[in-house]
Amino acid sequence: MLKADPVWIEQQGFKTDAILNHQDIIPFVKSFLFRKNNVTLFYLIFNIIFCILLIASMFVSVYTGTLTFGEAFKWFSWGCLIPFLLVPLHEWLHGIAYKFCGAKVVSYDVNWKQFYFMAIADKFVATRKSFLIVALTPFTAITIALLIPVLLPSTPGINIMLITAIFIHGSMCAGDFGLLSYFETNRNKEVITYDDRAAGLSYFFVRDKA
Repeated sequence: MLKADPVWIEQQGFKTDAILNHQDIIPFVKSFLFRKNNVTLFYLIFNIIFCILLIASMFVSVYTGTLTFGEAFKWFSWGCLIPFLLVPLHEWLHGIAYKFCGAKVVSYDVNWKQFYFMAIADKFVATRKSFLIVALTPFTAITIALLIPVLLPSTPGINIMLITAIFIHGSMCAGDFGLLSYFETNRNKEVITYDDRAAGLSYFFVRDKA
């Protein structure tokens, strides 16, 4: 079992690749969010598709007279609000995924100045597989939950609201995809990571695959 101890981890052949203060994690995430790899390509395509669907649904509704522009904008505004209301659920799903992967204790933190939220499994060493599960669980579950009603018979206004919510929530998952891009960038290496809540630090280690 991997231990959350930098000295012990390095004795296993890993080397420290990054030590991030939780207050400085945004620049790290951004640097990998714009790398060219399968993760960032999927993230880009996902957002483009739902942006196009949103514009198309609003245009068709207004053009055909099903909704006035004001009504379409009202539903759009509600759609923008939903992802913010879903933030506690999003982080809770991260926590559930952490516990599924073996973490014993999960806590939550928020940085209001930079407006980001974190689920922290203190000293839980995550491998590539477990981090993939933790990172994608909220994105996948919430996207599917919002998308199902769109695929069923519904009113144009509700569809606009839900498509907007999917698009905005997907955009707000940038941090998750930025960290996944880090793993993808190091796909030829074994990568592990853990958080030290008391120190406010995240550690990333890599080693050559056997």
